[in-house]
Amino acid sequence: MSTKKIAIIGGGPTGLEAALRARSEGWDVVLFEAGRVGEHFGRYGSVRLFTPFHMNSTPLGRRLLRQAGARLPEDEETLAANDLRERYLMPLVMLSELSGVVREGLRVAGVTRDGMAKGRTPGRSERPFLLRVENARGEPVALERADVVIDASGVYGTANATGSGGLAAPGEDAMGARLERHLPEILGSARARYAGKRILLVGDGRSAANAIVDLDELIRSGGVGARTQVEWVRRDRGAESFAPLSQEERDELPALREIDERAGGIAREARWIHPHAGAVIESYRALPSGLIEVTLRDARDAERRVEVDRVLALVGYRPDLSVFRELQIHLCYASEGPMALAQAIQVAQAAHPGADSGCLGQVSHGAETLKNPEPDFYILGAKSYGRNPRFLLRLGHAQIEDVMMLLAGAESRLNPVSA
Repeated sequence: MSTKKIAIIGGGPTGLEAALRARSEGWDVVLFEAGRVGEHFGRYGSVRLFTPFHMNSTPLGRRLLRQAGARLPEDEETLAANDLRERYLMPLVMLSELSGVVREGLRVAGVTRDGMAKGRTPGRSERPFLLRVENARGEPVALERADVVIDASGVYGTANATGSGGLAAPGEDAMGARLERHLPEILGSARARYAGKRILLVGDGRSAANAIVDLDELIRSGGVGARTQVEWVRRDRGAESFAPLSQEERDELPALREIDERAGGIAREARWIHPHAGAVIESYRALPSGLIEVTLRDARDAERRVEVDRVLALVGYRPDLSVFRELQIHLCYASEGPMALAQAIQVAQAAHPGADSGCLGQVSHGAETLKNPEPDFYILGAKSYGRNPRFLLRLGHAQIEDVMMLLAGAESRLNPVSA
């Protein structure tokens, strides 16, 4: 049994699977989750995932849960995000293997080397990590030490801004709750916020596609919902409403193909959508009437103003880099993912420029690409891809295995077995 300690940041799919795998290797493990287990999946709610259950779980997790008597989804079943959380992630926490490991409601605000400044390089691997742990009110509750740290905190908690070039547009920060940055339950708990309203929808990714499908159902339901109108700001993709799917994605992920085709058809035909392809948001202004005046600048540099009740900004997410500000981490200048992995992804794309570039075309690039200049600090899961959205959970599962291999090698060097 190893006496070394692993601290894991984030209780989502990658963090939980990493904890389970590390415990199976005999490591001492603690996992910190700022909210609840599977918090980000809970926010995504009833949205249907486009990958089947077997791609969102591991053989180890499925085996241990079945041994514990859990009834799991079928391997090819596609679940809503909240279903994956309730039927797989939360049961994982109840396994005896993770007893006492997961600590909810505790946020890791920062990580450093105990007693060592960021600029000092020699001897860093000889000092333990020091983690500042805070409660939900931002109050410090502990300083935890660990030999290895895995950051699997994801990106869904840090949304991109809506202004030009990724900056917040003037007035954006003052919009408060009238500007939502995560896909809401338009047909459920958020219905009253959207039914009969004029909405500014910003974005053209798969979250925006889901929003368009939900808004269409809301309008078709009649009553107040039938009066809903949408001003849609998106990139100018020509005839394409959304990023085109690769042929592999179309063949292997029917749920993704279905949402893409439904949303695309609605975007082309619905009269309640008013598209602004290629427009840039210049500013937001709260009006005395309670409406929001949004100034847009179109591709011809002409200004236009629209008045809306609320804004749904689905423009992607980025990693929170503050947690490892005091560590020596080399980040990609474009994606903000770890440089070694980002470079491997770029090299692979450059070597096969004609290949499908969708999420299914992404592969694990090996253990060496997970190393940072900071010894024994690893960024796994969606956060390892930074702003690059082409991440699937199966890549995170492969990363976990790579890190376990690296740690096993370190243990064998520390504890050599005599012949």
